[in-house]
Amino acid sequence: MKRAVAVLLGLAAALPAAGQWGRSWHPRHHFEAGLGFAVPGKDLTTFYQNAFAWSFGYGYRPVKFFQIDLGYQGAYNAARVKDYIYNPSAGYLRIRDFQTYLPLGARVVAPVGGGRVEFYGGGGASYVRTAESLRQPSDWVRFECPDCVSRDGWGYYALLGTGIALTQSQAVRLTVITRVYRAETSGPPIGANPAIFTREQWVNTTFGLTFSF
Repeated sequence: MKRAVAVLLGLAAALPAAGQWGRSWHPRHHFEAGLGFAVPGKDLTTFYQNAFAWSFGYGYRPVKFFQIDLGYQGAYNAARVKDYIYNPSAGYLRIRDFQTYLPLGARVVAPVGGGRVEFYGGGGASYVRTAESLRQPSDWVRFECPDCVSRDGWGYYALLGTGIALTQSQAVRLTVITRVYRAETSGPPIGANPAIFTREQWVNTTFGLTFSF
């Protein structure tokens, strides 16, 4: 957490300088969505596997070179949970695991080539959670899952990425963004991981689009 605060203070220190060069008009609202993969590390390396991931985010730029970020990322089946529970009316229902990451921070934006290419670097605080969920038989029938558990905790993240404009107005960009999460989580064991207290690391890379206005 202390590292996340240090990152944000460093970014905030650059804000006055950015304001001197960022007074011209620029899009302030940025919505991004992407697909990619999540790679576990630290205490998870032996027990978890690489997983399919997705992300959504919103960024606000008060000045041209500084963006405040709020996002959501998810991943599926990193803990390799393949359990089932039996329901008399629905039969065997599978229990699956999902990972959730909630980054809250900021980034510095470095445009080159007249703004057609942007490079990003930043970080902040993050919430990380792994939870088991019951696969429901339909959208109209919901069953409880007494065996499902979850574990979570807070930490920090670092961000690196780039975006390439696909339109002349630079309103749509193709992006590649990597977020490295580090957190300390606690709770019941999920999957093969026997630890009650876990130091987690995730390297999540997504390929997506950003829409700006």
